[in-house]
Amino acid sequence: MIPDLQRVLEPGYLANLTDAATDNLRSMRSECADLENGVSYVRRLAQGRLDVIAAETERRAEGGGGDLADLVARLPELLSDGVRAPGSGRVDQELDPPDAVVNPLTAVLDGVVAPTIVGDVAELPDGDLAAAVAALRDFEERLSTNRRSLHNTIDVLNDELARRIAAGEAPSGPA
Repeated sequence: MIPDLQRVLEPGYLANLTDAATDNLRSMRSECADLENGVSYVRRLAQGRLDVIAAETERRAEGGGGDLADLVARLPELLSDGVRAPGSGRVDQELDPPDAVVNPLTAVLDGVVAPTIVGDVAELPDGDLAAAVAALRDFEERLSTNRRSLHNTIDVLNDELARRIAAGEAPSGPA
């Protein structure tokens, strides 16, 4: 986990919110939104790798597999499985995730399962594929847990900002 992510997920990060300046709350919310955006992006990268490896594993279980050209031809289908309808139920955010979050998390992902595995997937032994699937599922679950925690943190910050607005406390800076 990267240091900024670890810091904002610590229980003390949300301590004394009622005493914090409104601008500080907004800054905290922005930082958490950037982290969530980066975590979400890298999570999608991990899911893409997992989709390709899981497809090859499934093809082998069905008596096929080993044909990289066929797997490549199926990439659009594989990578679009599970895509939800537009909208997440959350406020839209910038689509370009911050490099300061993406780069270190992608380095961790690459250490879990290198991106070259996608090109080598047709030649890998079954055991290596199974290990890659397990490692990617574990990594994706850790990112999902962190992402949910970031959502909770953002919600707490939004609630405090909303409380201040409802109480008529003078906000400083843009909402």
